[in-house]
Amino acid sequence: PPPPPPPSPLSAVDALKYFQLDDKLAIEIAAAEPEVIDPVAIRFDEDGRLWVAEMHDYPLGALPAAAGGKRTEKDAAPLSRIKVLEDKDHDGRFETATLFADKLSFVTGLQPWQGGVIVTLAGRVAYWKDASGDGRADVDETWFTGFAESNSQLRANHPTLALDNHIYIANGLRGGAVVNHLKKLRWKEQGKPAPDEPPINISGMDFRFHPLTGDAEAVSGNGQFGLCFDDWGNRFVCSNRNPCQQIVLENRYLQQAPSVAIPTVVQDVAAASEQSRIFPISQAWTTSNLHAGQFTAACGVLIYRGDLLPEEFRGNVFTCDPTGNLIHREIMAPAGSTFISQPAYEGKEFLASTDEWFRPVSMELGPDGALYVVDMYRAVIEHPEWVPDELKNRPDERLGDDRGRIYRIVPKTGVPQERRASPQLSRATDAQLLALLENANAWQRETAQRLIVQRQAKTLGPALAAARQKPASPLGRLHALWTEMGLGTISESALLEAEPDLNSQVSRQQIIAIESLSPAKAAERAARTFIDNNMKVRLQVTLAIAGQPADLLGNQFFPCRDIWLRRAIVLAASRDARKYVCQTVASEKWSRREYAADDGELLRELVRQAVTADGAVAAEAVLELLSRKDCSLRDTRLILAVFNGIGDGLSRQGGSLESLLNTLQMRNAALPDLKRTTTTALFFLKQQETPPEVRSLAIEFLGNSGQGLGDLVELATQAGGEIGDRRQALAALARRPELEPWRKIIANYGSELPALRQTIFDGALAKPERVVLLLDELTADRIKPSEFDPVQTNRLLVHADAKIHARAVQIFGAATPTDRKEALDKYQESLKLAGDAQRGLASFAKNCSTCHKIGATGVNVAPDISDSRTKTPAQLLGDIIQPNRAIDANYVAYQLLLKDGTIAAGVLTSETSTSVTLKQPGAKIITVPRTEIETLKSTGVSLMPDGLEKNIPPQEMADLLAFIKNWRYLDGRVPAQLPGK
Repeated sequence: PPPPPPPSPLSAVDALKYFQLDDKLAIEIAAAEPEVIDPVAIRFDEDGRLWVAEMHDYPLGALPAAAGGKRTEKDAAPLSRIKVLEDKDHDGRFETATLFADKLSFVTGLQPWQGGVIVTLAGRVAYWKDASGDGRADVDETWFTGFAESNSQLRANHPTLALDNHIYIANGLRGGAVVNHLKKLRWKEQGKPAPDEPPINISGMDFRFHPLTGDAEAVSGNGQFGLCFDDWGNRFVCSNRNPCQQIVLENRYLQQAPSVAIPTVVQDVAAASEQSRIFPISQAWTTSNLHAGQFTAACGVLIYRGDLLPEEFRGNVFTCDPTGNLIHREIMAPAGSTFISQPAYEGKEFLASTDEWFRPVSMELGPDGALYVVDMYRAVIEHPEWVPDELKNRPDERLGDDRGRIYRIVPKTGVPQERRASPQLSRATDAQLLALLENANAWQRETAQRLIVQRQAKTLGPALAAARQKPASPLGRLHALWTEMGLGTISESALLEAEPDLNSQVSRQQIIAIESLSPAKAAERAARTFIDNNMKVRLQVTLAIAGQPADLLGNQFFPCRDIWLRRAIVLAASRDARKYVCQTVASEKWSRREYAADDGELLRELVRQAVTADGAVAAEAVLELLSRKDCSLRDTRLILAVFNGIGDGLSRQGGSLESLLNTLQMRNAALPDLKRTTTTALFFLKQQETPPEVRSLAIEFLGNSGQGLGDLVELATQAGGEIGDRRQALAALARRPELEPWRKIIANYGSELPALRQTIFDGALAKPERVVLLLDELTADRIKPSEFDPVQTNRLLVHADAKIHARAVQIFGAATPTDRKEALDKYQESLKLAGDAQRGLASFAKNCSTCHKIGATGVNVAPDISDSRTKTPAQLLGDIIQPNRAIDANYVAYQLLLKDGTIAAGVLTSETSTSVTLKQPGAKIITVPRTEIETLKSTGVSLMPDGLEKNIPPQEMADLLAFIKNWRYLDGRVPAQLPGK
C-alpha cells in the first residue's frame, strides 16, 4: 500500500520532501505562490521572462448556477490571468511577478510573438501586447473566434509555433466553427479589402494559422490538453487515456483523395487506455476504480529536446497525470514510418509525489535546457461533469485556488551559473541569431528562428543558404531551411534543385517545404529523386504524390508491410487508381511473386478505389489481367482481395460483383478461373489451421461473387460454429440479394446467441423485404418483442419506410415519451425486491451487452458501467431509466444516411475532413468517405434510447441491478453474500 499522505496543503518548500524523482536528477522551485496561482501553461519569451497562464476560474468559472451548482460572489466574474515573471537576481527563483492581463475567462495557453503573446482563452485566440511599457496589456486584438466553450477542461489550448512557422492549436475535443479575423486584419494592414471566408469547421480536428499572413485551416489531430513537436517537425498530442499520439497523416493529403476513407490519422506511440500503466505513490482516486493504475488524465505531453539533462533523456516523451500525482516518462524509438515507445521504468515513475495536491498539468523546455513542470496544486482536479452526483459541488472543489508552483528539473549537479542569466535575445544581432539555429537546445534554435522571421531579416538570405549546406549540423540545416521559407528568400528553383539531405529527417522536411510552394513539382521531384530506404522518407514521398498522377508511384512500394505507408499509397493512387492497379498486377514483381501477405489488404483497397471511380470498366480491366496470370495457391489471398475490392466498389455504385461476373460470362469475356477460386475459398474455410484473415477473405468472397450460397448459409446457421466465422457469414449474406436464406436466419433469431443477434438484425435491416420478414415473425408471435433490445426497437420505430414504421408502432407501441419521471417512479419497487445476480447476468446479456461490457459479457461501445462500487442501486436505476439525463458528448449517437440508402447509427469515434468513423452496437466499426454520405447528424441523445424498462419487469430489473452491483463476486473467488440491493 502507498505510504500515508502528508498533511496537505504543503508549502512549496515542504512539498519538495515528498517527491520521488529519477535518481540522476534534482527538482527545485522556479516559482510558487503568491507569484503564481492556478497555473496551467507557461512559456519563456526571448529575454527569458516566464509567461504564466493562470486558470483561476477552474473548474466552473462564471457559468450560471444551473450548470454547476452553488456560486459565491468570488465566482461571478472571469478570473483567469496572465502574469510575467522574472528572475532578476539570477538565483533560479522567479521572484518578480507582473500582472499582464486579468479578468479573463478560462485561459488555456500562450505563445510569445512580436513582443507580446498569443493566447487561447474562452472561445477565441487573441493577441495582447504592452505598447506603453507599464507591464500591462494595452494592445488587444481578437484573431479567431468560434472555438467550443461547453466545458472548462475541453477548450482549444497550447498554441505552439512550429518548425514550418505556423501556430498549431490543440482542439480540446469539442471542436467549433472558427471565424478568421486575423486574415482581415492582415489584409487591412495592406490596404486591401479582405475576402469573406466561411467559418472553419474543426470538429474532430486541430487548427493552425500563419501569424504573418492570417491563413488558417483545420489540420489532422484532436488533442485534448497538450501539443508538442520533436526536433524534426513531427507533431504529437494526448488525451485523457492516450498519453502520446503522433499525427501521421495531415489533412491536406486526405483532401486530395476525398473518396478514400482512412479510419484514423493518429497513432498511439505509447500504450493507451487499459493497456497503459502508471504507478502512483499517492492514494490516487479515480472516478472509475477499474481505471486505477492506468492513465485517466493524460495531459501536457512534451518531448524533451534540451541539452541540460543527461543525453539519455533527449527525445523522451513526458506526460502528466494530475489524478495520479505524477509525470510519466517513455523512451521513444522509430518504428517503420512512425514511432513507438516503452516506459522508461518498471514499477515506478519519472516524478511522483505522495502529496495528493500535486497536480502537474503541463511542462516546458527552458532557455537553460531544464525541464519545467507546471503544478496547479489543488485538492480536486476532476471536473464535476464526470464525477458521481454525490461528489458534485463538493466543498473542497476550490481548495488550492490560492496556490500554484512551477518546478525546474535539472541534473544532480544543477544549472551552470552561465545559464542562469536571462538570454536577452531581443537585443541579439541577426548574425548572433543565425548562429543559434544549430544550438543543441531546441528553445534556443526555435526562438532564434522566430525572431529572424518576425524581423523579416531578409539580408540573412545568403548566410541561411550557406547554413543549409553545412555538413556537421542536420538540425542547423533544418532550421536554416524553414527560416528561409519564413523570410521568402529561398526560390522554388533552389528547392527543386537541392539534392536530398544526407539526414533522412531533413530530407523529409525538404519535400514538405517544396510542397508548400508547388505540390505538383514536389510530387514529381520527390518521386524521381527522394526515394530512400528510410520509411519516414518513403511515407513523405508517397504523400507528396497524393492528388498528382498516380504513375509517379511506380511499383517500388511492393512488398509493403507498413500500415501507414499502405494508407498513403491509397491516397496517392486515388487520382488514377485503375491505372495504378493494372500496372501493379501486370508488373514483373507480381509475376515473380514479390509481395507480402499484407499486400492483399492494400491491393483490395486500391481495387475498391478504382472500381468506385470507374465502375465496371475498371473491374473488367483488372479481371482481364488476372485471367492472364498463372495464379497458384500462393496467390489466393491476392485473388480474393481483388474480387472483394471489386465487389465493394461496385456495391457503392449500386451494382454487384455477381452481376458483373454473370455479364462477363455471357459475353465470354476473359475471367480468372472463378471455379478454382471458389473451390479454394471453400477449401480454406474447411481447414481449421487457416489464418483468420484468410478465412475472412474467403467468406467475403462468397458473399460478393454469388458462389457457394449453400456453404455460406450452412456456415452462418451452424449451431456451435465459430462465432467470428458465423458473424462474417451473416454479414456476407447481407450483401447478397437472395431472400430465402433470411427466412431461416430470422426464424432462428430468438434462439440465437446475443453475440450474433445484432449482426442478424443489421442484415435484416439492410433490405426492406427482410424487415417485412422480421415483422411477420413478430406479428405471428414466433419472435417476441422482448427479444429486441431498446436500440434495435428504436431503429424499427424510426424506419424511413412508412409501412414498416406503422407496423413497428403496432407491435412495439409508439416511441417512449421523453418525460421519464413516471417510469422512474413506477420502478422504485425494484429497489425493494431481492435481486438474483445470476438471473441479472442473463438480463444484462439480452438487454445491454450490445453496447456495454461487464466482466466477460458484452462489448464497450457506450460508457463503462462496470465500476459500480461507488454507485447505489437507486443511482443505477436512474441511469437505466433516464439514460440521457447526463451524457458525455463523446457518447452521443449519430445517425448516418448514405447516398445508396444505407442507414447506420453509432458513436462518432473519429472524423477527418474526408471521412467519418462510427462504432456501432456490437462494437462494429465502419469508416465512410464523406463523398458517400447523404446526411450525418447528432441525435443529441445516447445510443441507448429511453424505454429500456418496457422489456424488463420490476423483478427482472431488481435482478439486473443486483448483477451490475455484484458481478465481481459471481466467480466465487471473493466470499460474499450477494445483497439484493
